[in-house]
Amino acid sequence: MRTRQAARRAPRIGQSLRVESLERRAMLATYTVTNTSGDVATPGSLPWAVQQANYATPNQLDYINFNISGAGLKTITIRDTLYLNDQVVINGMTQPGYVDEPLVYVQGDGSVYSIFLLQNDPSDATTSHNLSTIQGLGMYDYLANAVTIFNTSQYNFIQYNWMGFRKEGATVLKNTDLGAAYSQSRGVGIQSSWNTIRHNTISGVDNGITVGDPFESTSTTPYVTNSFSLNKIGTDPTGMTAAGYGNTSDGIFLGKNAREMWIGPENTLSGNASAGVELLHETNWHNIIFRNYIGTNATGTAAIGNGEVGVLIANGAHENAVGGPWGGNLISGNTLAGVALGTELWGVGDHNWVQYNVIGLNAAQTAALPGQQVGVAVAAGCTLNTVEWNTIAGNTVNGIVAAAVTRNSFSRNYVGRSQSGTAFANGSYGIVLLANANYNWVLENAFGSNGAGSYWVSPQAVGNIGI
Repeated sequence: MRTRQAARRAPRIGQSLRVESLERRAMLATYTVTNTSGDVATPGSLPWAVQQANYATPNQLDYINFNISGAGLKTITIRDTLYLNDQVVINGMTQPGYVDEPLVYVQGDGSVYSIFLLQNDPSDATTSHNLSTIQGLGMYDYLANAVTIFNTSQYNFIQYNWMGFRKEGATVLKNTDLGAAYSQSRGVGIQSSWNTIRHNTISGVDNGITVGDPFESTSTTPYVTNSFSLNKIGTDPTGMTAAGYGNTSDGIFLGKNAREMWIGPENTLSGNASAGVELLHETNWHNIIFRNYIGTNATGTAAIGNGEVGVLIANGAHENAVGGPWGGNLISGNTLAGVALGTELWGVGDHNWVQYNVIGLNAAQTAALPGQQVGVAVAAGCTLNTVEWNTIAGNTVNGIVAAAVTRNSFSRNYVGRSQSGTAFANGSYGIVLLANANYNWVLENAFGSNGAGSYWVSPQAVGNIGI
C-alpha cells in the first residue's frame, strides 16, 4: 500500500402545567437569505443572517431560510469562514424550487479554509453550542473542510448536502481539481462527539470525513458516538458511478482519539483512491462498521472499487467490529483487499471482529464483482482477531491470507461459495497461511470451488488448529 499522509492531518415530559413569565423566555427568530452577497454588512446575505443568529438573538434556536429570487443555481461566494456560535438551523431546502439536490452553493473565494465552523462563542468560555443543523446546501472551493465541528459544539446534524464538488448540468467541478492548495481539503472534519452526518454526497476531496486529532497532537480528549449513515462518499449523488467524482484518499478516516463511531447503515464508500474506511491509531476502539456498500455501487450490483482496500484497521486500532450482530457489509471490488487487519507499514490491528460480511460477490450473492485480489488479509503480528461467518468468494487471488500472525480465528466462513452453496471460486486458494502464521484456529469453514484448492499452508506456519 502507498505511504499514507495520515500523520500530517492536521425532553423530558413534565407532570403538570404551569404558567411561566414570557419575559424570561427568548422566542426563536427566522432570518431569510434573499440575495447572493457574501458581505456580512448586506442585509439578507448569508453572512449577515449567520451574524444575526450568533449575536442579535443569542442563546436561542434560530432558523436561516432561503428565498433568493430567480430560477436555477444560486452561488454565494464568501470571503471568510461562517462561524456558528449559537444554535441554528440553516436550511437550504427552503430555497424555492428545491427538489432532492442543492440549489444554493456556498463557495469560498480561494482563501477560505472552512465554509462552516461550529463552535461555542469564543468570548464566553462558560457556554457550549449544541444541536445545530446544516442541510440542503452545496459547498465547494475551500481549503480545509466544508464543515468543521469543534468539541465545544456537539449533537449537530449535517445532512442532505453536497460537499467538495459543484454540479451544474453535466458539468462537475471538484475541489481537488483547483490546485495543490486544495489537495487535503475534506468534506467534514470533526473534533467533537454525538454528531449525525447523514444523506450527504462527499466527493472531490482528500478524505470524505475525518474524525480525530492529528497523530502528533498531545490531546487526550475522546471524540465519541458520531453517526455516519446513508452518505455517498466517493461517488456521484446517486451512488451508481464514480466517473468524474472520487476522493483522492479515504472515504472515512479515523485519527487519534476517535472511538465508538457508528459507521452505517447504508453508506456507499466507493471510488476513493485509498480505503473506504480507515482506522489508523491505537486510540481507535469500539467503532462499528455495519451494513455499508464498500467498493460497490449503492445497490450492490456493480463494482466501484476503492483504490487499495475496503476497510483498513492498523497502527494499534483494536476492538472494532466490521459487521457483527449489527449487520454485515458488502465489501467487493476493491483493488488489493476487502478487509486488511495490520500492514507491514503501519503495524498491528488486534482484537477486532470481521463477521457476517459478503466479501467479493454482489449483494444478492449471484455473481462475483471483479477487481478484488484478496478477501481478508491479516498480517504484521496481529493477534486475537475473529474472522467468522463471512461469505468470501469470487476474489481474484485468495479468499483469506494470514502472514506472521498468531491466535486469530478464521472459522465458519463460506469460502469460494455463496451461503446458498453456489460456487464462486477465489482465483487461487481459499485460505493461505504464510510463514509465521502460527497457532490460529481454522475451523468449520465451508469451501466451494477455489482455483488451486481449499488451503495452502507454509512449512513455517505451525501449531494451527483445524488444518
